[in-house]
Amino acid sequence: MKKLKEFFEKQDRFAKLLGFHIEEIEEGTATVSATIKEEHLNGADVVHGGFLFSLADFAFAIASNSKNNLSLGINANINFQKAKSGGKLFAKARELSDGKKIATYEVRISDEEDNTIATFIGTVYRKGINIV
Repeated sequence: MKKLKEFFEKQDRFAKLLGFHIEEIEEGTATVSATIKEEHLNGADVVHGGFLFSLADFAFAIASNSKNNLSLGINANINFQKAKSGGKLFAKARELSDGKKIATYEVRISDEEDNTIATFIGTVYRKGINIV
């Protein structure tokens, strides 16, 4: 998992730009975090939905690639439950199903008090190629 973490920390430049941090990786799961900054807020002064989607998508990418089989998203959906204007967020991804070519993951974004901020479901296509 160390090589996978190093791969994502180096190669995912968008996640780096947004300030995402990998907290934990295990087979089929991943947890990432981010601190909400002023530039992550929308016009209503709450965290932008695109920022939340990107945070969930990063956790989804790591969890779905944790078996060292290049997996690319083919579908994703997010539901927003609670608005936030500051603090730290955590996105925890877990595998729901794992087929030879298709797998599905759930990501829960929560805050420091473990309130659900958003939920995300994503499906990947497995390419059959090692990434690290």
